[in-house]
Order: sequence, then structure tokens, then C-alpha cells
Amino acid sequence: MNQTDTPKVHNASLFREKIRQLEKNLGMLSQYHCGSCEPVTLSQCHALVEIGRNNSLSLKQLSEILLLDASTTSRVVDQLVKKGYVLRNSSKIDRRGIEITLTNQGNDYYTSIESEMNQLFLDRFNKIPAESREVVMQSIELLITAFS
Repeated sequence: MNQTDTPKVHNASLFREKIRQLEKNLGMLSQYHCGSCEPVTLSQCHALVEIGRNNSLSLKQLSEILLLDASTTSRVVDQLVKKGYVLRNSSKIDRRGIEITLTNQGNDYYTSIESEMNQLFLDRFNKIPAESREVVMQSIELLITAFS
């Protein structure tokens, strides 16, 4: 490594550390609502939200959205079925496929999660000075692009 690479490595390390801090803080926010709030785990909470936002998903689609393998997603969905939050139905399009939808109880819980998280993020957004909000939103877009 030569002299000019040292600042780049330092900046990359600092960038990594800041992302880790953000990731940890965001994880704690999610855990605050879903992880510590019975009756669902954090994974089940994420699944509920994605199903609710899409009205109906195949198991494969849900796996792709959650970035989980099919067997893990299937176990998460099985637990949500047992708790009465989701229904597994044969797909009308592909008989081998499974469509996942929310029950009335699941929809109520999804609506509650969305409402609480929207309020939580509104509170955090309002902590950002008004003149910096657009820059923050643009920076988040850049991060999303960089990591996708």
C-alpha cells in the first residue's frame, strides 16, 4: 500500500463504522417495536409488513424480498399461520405455488405496526434540521444505490 492509499483506506474504514452504527440503531428501532413486542419475532414482523404492503405474495416472492432462503421463509410463514396472522393458499395461477395473505387479525396487527413505525420515523425525521432533510434523503438514495 502506498502513501496515497492510506486516506482512502481510513475513509473506507470510517464509512464502514458509520454504516455499522446506523445499522445497529435501525435494528434497535425495529427490535423495539417487533422484537420485544410479543407475539411475533423480528423476522415474523418483517414478513407481516411485506405481506401487508403487497396484499398477497407467493412464498418465493416473500423469500426474495426478505433475502431469506425458501425453507427459512416457509418456517417464518408457518409460525404466522399458527398465530392466526396469515393464510397459506394454493396459487390460482400455479397449482404448485403458495399464496400468502393476511387474516383480519394479521391485517389489524400490520396496520398497528405501520402506524407505530410511521410515527417513530416521523419523530426521528423531525429531529433532522429542516434545511438538511433533503440532503439526508439524497444521501440515503446514494447509499441504497451503492449497496445494491
